[in-house]
Amino acid sequence: MSISRRQAMQIGGIGIIGAFGLAVPLRSVDAKSASRLAARNMPKPYQATLKVPSVLPYYRTSMDADGHVRRHYRIQQQLASANIVPGLNTPILGYNGTFPGPTIKVEQGERVSLMMDNVLPLLHPQWGYRLDTSTHLHGSASLPQFDGYANDVTGMGYCKDYEYPNFQPARTLWYHDHAVHNTAQSVYSGLAGQYHLHDDVERNLLPQDKFDVPLTVSDAMFDANGALAYDDNTHSGLWGDIILVNGAPWPVMKVQRRIYRFRILNASISRSYRFSLSTGDPVTMVATDGGLMPAAQQVASWRHASAERYEILIDFSKYPAGKRVELRNLSNANNVDYDNTGKVMAFDVTGDAVDTSGPAAKVMPTLLASSNTMSLTTSQSVKTRQMRVKRDNEIWTIGGMTWNEVVESGYRKVLADPDLDDVEIWEIENSSGGWFHPVHIHLVDFQILSRNGRAPFSYERGPKDVVYVGEGETVRLVMKFEHQRGRYMIHCHNLPHEDHDMMAQFSVGINTNEPDPNHPIEASRPHPITAETTDTTSEEPGKTPAPATTEPATGGSAGATEPTQAAAPATSQSATPPAAENPAAQKDVLSITTARHRLNKDMDFAGTSRTAGTAPAGPASVTLYDVSPGRAATKLGTATTNALGSWSLAVKPGPRQQVTSVKAESSRGGTATRAVDTR
Repeated sequence: MSISRRQAMQIGGIGIIGAFGLAVPLRSVDAKSASRLAARNMPKPYQATLKVPSVLPYYRTSMDADGHVRRHYRIQQQLASANIVPGLNTPILGYNGTFPGPTIKVEQGERVSLMMDNVLPLLHPQWGYRLDTSTHLHGSASLPQFDGYANDVTGMGYCKDYEYPNFQPARTLWYHDHAVHNTAQSVYSGLAGQYHLHDDVERNLLPQDKFDVPLTVSDAMFDANGALAYDDNTHSGLWGDIILVNGAPWPVMKVQRRIYRFRILNASISRSYRFSLSTGDPVTMVATDGGLMPAAQQVASWRHASAERYEILIDFSKYPAGKRVELRNLSNANNVDYDNTGKVMAFDVTGDAVDTSGPAAKVMPTLLASSNTMSLTTSQSVKTRQMRVKRDNEIWTIGGMTWNEVVESGYRKVLADPDLDDVEIWEIENSSGGWFHPVHIHLVDFQILSRNGRAPFSYERGPKDVVYVGEGETVRLVMKFEHQRGRYMIHCHNLPHEDHDMMAQFSVGINTNEPDPNHPIEASRPHPITAETTDTTSEEPGKTPAPATTEPATGGSAGATEPTQAAAPATSQSATPPAAENPAAQKDVLSITTARHRLNKDMDFAGTSRTAGTAPAGPASVTLYDVSPGRAATKLGTATTNALGSWSLAVKPGPRQQVTSVKAESSRGGTATRAVDTR
């Protein structure tokens, strides 16, 4: 579908998507923009400078009993403000107040203890949902209680202590929010950052330090006041018109005439990319989600879904000083594309003196590193499992299961139950519609065996933890369920799909009906935020402590931030516990996250009704009223909450009069109002 500029202007701004009701997928939509920004505030490509996120310092070092070094870090999740679009401030949720969050860099074998403080407000200031959080270190073989399980949430004023083993081969990981049913909006608001695990093999093969550059790519749309706008098109996906790299719109980076390494993370909540260079030259692919490939691959373009990480090398020595090389996006089917979503960022080649220190400065590596994952064979498999990714009655499912079923089972129901160290083949089929699904399997790395019976793409010939399951595709994966026992998640990383409700779990080496010492929710509970322990074992002089107040890390992205949330309480006595710890004091929190009325067509409403932090105290009813100005309130209908406290109401056809404002009342006493999207 293609829309003329005049049609786009008639439909207007963000309504361009809602106007076509993406309850079914589109091949592509071409339009001017989705943001409501005035012309003076609309960023232009290649005006901003690329900002590299600061590296998070550890505040102390200790030694474990078995001789392993342990680094101690602390991060605060904060409400902050970023300078993303010209002349306006954008409220964000940030790790230490920055978007993206600071990069964490560790060596293989160094263990990490991370204190993650939630000093966010109780409710999201724009969208009204409760800001409980769960932090997932994506790509780490962590124990279940430290893996960011969706329902293992931390409430306002509380801290969760995470432990990361870092025994895997070098790789690009990332940490992001994973709280049940609100992951999309929280990641979109800024809760994402890179985490780099190094080892000797990688350090001797690939560029390091300032020639090893993280690129976190995302997309967004903005309201006229500079705030992020959000429309997930009845949970199909969100596609913004502004491409951000490290929080800056279409930035420019100056480069020397040598080889650079770029760690590209797609942190968009729905958009996939097909990256290429404006020169037509290939890039050299050297690593995938799980680390180094066996051999480098020359690729002219590659398909890159949400949450995938690809490490590429670009040789700028072939270009003269003054040359601009653009990283472009050729896009894929079922994205929504705008005027400038085909641009990503630019590299300006300088005539500066060339620093040739370190590996791969002038010569591209060819042979890289073998891995256990890429050495797996089909003959080792003890079981083959088939599962489909599809949409059933407005709910996204994986293997026929939803997360609601997992919760209702008391977290016992599993999609698969391999034993520890079993090798299995999983076949994932996407044949039920036009959506693509990036499927993420926690805990393990896997090898892609085939797509529709053919070999995987050349750039996928490395260890992976996310697989792009395209339209009409069936992928075969082989993996070994090693490292840890317990419950782990599998889900779609189009985050609106995950939140509604394309998420399931598998178990490794346990019976979920028996007591589990590594239960993902019970084994390590959050605690009130306190001042850092007085234990200074092996404390290292010169290491700056991670901030214990709302002061953001310096050198961050998105135009340096201005936190607006009050500092965390300094002692447990002054901490406010989440409702899960004090249910008697917590009222029902009712929200309306979706409100749409297309006149003479239909109405769609959705939201949450929750108590006690995250788990609703039994089902509730939510009644919707038309409270449009100028007429008496009229009942529109009643919905019932599910086991996670979510509710939705569809009215077909809707009233003859345009509804512009609605009020919701829950049987638990909560109320909420919201303006209605009428486009």
